[in-house]
Amino acid sequence: MPGNQMWKIPHFYNMGKDMLSGRYGDKLAFVFLDSGKKLEVRYSQLREFSQKLAGFLKDKIKPKDKVAVVSRVVPEVVFVHIATYLAGGIVMPISHLLGTELLKSRIKKGLPKIVFADDENEEKVREVLKDLCISAEVVNIFKVEEIVKQSKSFSGERTFFDDPAILLFTSGSEGSAKGVLHAHRILIARTEIFSYMCFPLSERDFIWDIADWGWMAGMFYGPYPAMRMKIPFLLFRPKKFDPELAVRVIKDMGVTTAFFPPSALRQIRSSVPERELYGLPIRKLLSAGESAGKELHEWAKEVLKIPLIEFYSQTEAGPILVNAPNFFPVKDGSVGKPPPGLKVVLLDDNFQEVNEPGKEGEICITSFSPVLMLGYLDEGFGDKLWNGLYRTGDFAKRDEDGYFFYLGRKDNVVKVSGYRISLEEIERAVLSFDFVEVCAALPKKDDIRGNVIKILVKLKERFSLPENDLQRLVSDRVSKLIGPHIRIKDVEVVPQIPLTPTGKINRAELKKLAESD
Repeated sequence: MPGNQMWKIPHFYNMGKDMLSGRYGDKLAFVFLDSGKKLEVRYSQLREFSQKLAGFLKDKIKPKDKVAVVSRVVPEVVFVHIATYLAGGIVMPISHLLGTELLKSRIKKGLPKIVFADDENEEKVREVLKDLCISAEVVNIFKVEEIVKQSKSFSGERTFFDDPAILLFTSGSEGSAKGVLHAHRILIARTEIFSYMCFPLSERDFIWDIADWGWMAGMFYGPYPAMRMKIPFLLFRPKKFDPELAVRVIKDMGVTTAFFPPSALRQIRSSVPERELYGLPIRKLLSAGESAGKELHEWAKEVLKIPLIEFYSQTEAGPILVNAPNFFPVKDGSVGKPPPGLKVVLLDDNFQEVNEPGKEGEICITSFSPVLMLGYLDEGFGDKLWNGLYRTGDFAKRDEDGYFFYLGRKDNVVKVSGYRISLEEIERAVLSFDFVEVCAALPKKDDIRGNVIKILVKLKERFSLPENDLQRLVSDRVSKLIGPHIRIKDVEVVPQIPLTPTGKINRAELKKLAESD
């Protein structure tokens, strides 16, 4: 298979074994911060705990059984993930932030054999399992150390590179969350792309990924590649994001490489005085999950003195388009170019390849790529495959230099007076105002123009502005940044905008609001 040769993926491969491989007994694996306390975990400890926990799981599960994890980020989460891979099982991360109904839908779809839960979620998990009549075993994750003391070590199953290894769920921003199944091979592919974006990396680096381990971003934009490359990382995710605390942690811990979603970076930009940001040790700053916009790129260059490494990725596949400052200059607002080894094409509505600069098309990659999922749980690929390509459902345009600019989901590109307009481009323009915390653009049917655009805006705390003035400011800014053909005449200030647990705009809920309006 061409993809395997290109990415050098062996026939037999296990993520857990790879994370523990090599003679790195005394080498620092990660540092855990909690309530001001600092715990250092060495590879000798990581190996002992993970392999003994794997021995415990071997008596509980069969290969390809699922092990769910519903917990805040603690060292035991790392041990459970690696141990499950070693035992031949499938890790099923579920964010500890989810409410009962969302937790129930994921457990109903995934049907785990064992669920590891922290103190805050254990009883909730038991109630959900009881309601669903599922007889999965529930283990308090803080009993892992006690389990390890009584278990025999197991070094790991001999798994194939394309055996299923991890079941993740989409954020649900477009509707109900889907289960996405990935193979062991994903670690190699994502590590190669991560190291390309952050090149050069060395054992002197220190990586911090602030995202929750219930989502793809929390594992694969930091900790997982770090363990494969044997670079130490920080395990710390505060219950509530505090921009000043985040900056202090970067400074005190000597973080050199970090992943922060754009929403977190906007909070840092607006809340932390610039003088506090000078001289930070950070040298590589990654961001994804939503569009960063030109303003964040300019802020990173002017204040942090580093380029913002924005990239485009999905739970199903990725990273697909990346910035790599050591290999090509970053263009403000662009998600970059395809990484080596990955072919990306744009297709128009007639499935013809788009080569004309500035013309939008659906982002597609070759279907044999190791960054691609095995399929949706119990659904396969559906209509996602076409003529050897995987269709992402996301749209972008490419400029004359080969840089890609993300436009949004297919459903979020609408026609107004004959012009195709990206709702997410409009949102990025409105977010360029410092006083806007969140905004959402939605189409409204219009007999003359087909659609008109309405914008919902949540202003930052203690900020007020007459809606007539806001409408004028927004309309002028959108026309300036996107084009004079777009005139916004409907802007409403709202107390809340529906978001998914990952902080993305919940388009499904937004659509319901629009229809009810």
